Amino acid sequence: MQYRYLFFDMDNTLFDFDADEDQALAQLFKDQGVQLTPTIKTTYQTFNQNLWRQYEEGTLTREILLNTRFATFFKEQFNQEVDGPRLSQNYLDNLALGHDLMPQAEALLKALKAANIKLYVTTNGVANTQYRRLQDSGLITYFDAVFVSEELGYQKPDPRYFQSVFQQLEGISQAEALIVGDSLTSDVQGGQNVGVATAWYNPNQLANQMTDIQPTHEIEHLMDLLAI
Repeated sequence: MQYRYLFFDMDNTLFDFDADEDQALAQLFKDQGVQLTPTIKTTYQTFNQNLWRQYEEGTLTREILLNTRFATFFKEQFNQEVDGPRLSQNYLDNLALGHDLMPQAEALLKALKAANIKLYVTTNGVANTQYRRLQDSGLITYFDAVFVSEELGYQKPDPRYFQSVFQQLEGISQAEALIVGDSLTSDVQGGQNVGVATAWYNPNQLANQMTDIQPTHEIEHLMDLLAI
């Protein structure tokens, strides 16, 4: 099977989200007069990942996630009352400035584009933040379309997310489509839910602990996609 349509996740697939998040959090905590220690950062990341998991599962809305996460975290950790929506916007503004790339990301996109492969972005991120990062990094030029959950009204892995994407790309063959991402529960599950092939980007060679989520392909390096 030759895949002619590739759908890329952004964070920790094309972009080094961990590096960009570090910069954004450091500035946010500095502005609040709180030292961001490694322990506090790890605690926040676990807390934040749990919220995004609830969002993926449809048990938490995007608005509640964004507007309450910092208010809840600062209250629980430091007994500090903060303006949740304001801190969230400050964080997103800081995050939008970060566009560190994962190794081989641009080289891969350039090679795929030269091979006339159609390329798309499929992300659960915040629209303004993601578009800014795509523009500032220059990666936007490689993509034929960008699909953000905030704009579609559905988030990965909800089957309606990719159903909406394919409806907008009328005429493409889902049998020739490949969804690429680092998340088993978002990207791979999302593809599985609509019967589309997936490539799990697993640079740290983590074990797949989820017997019900099985990617079609698994890659350690982004350039491994060329062989697929």
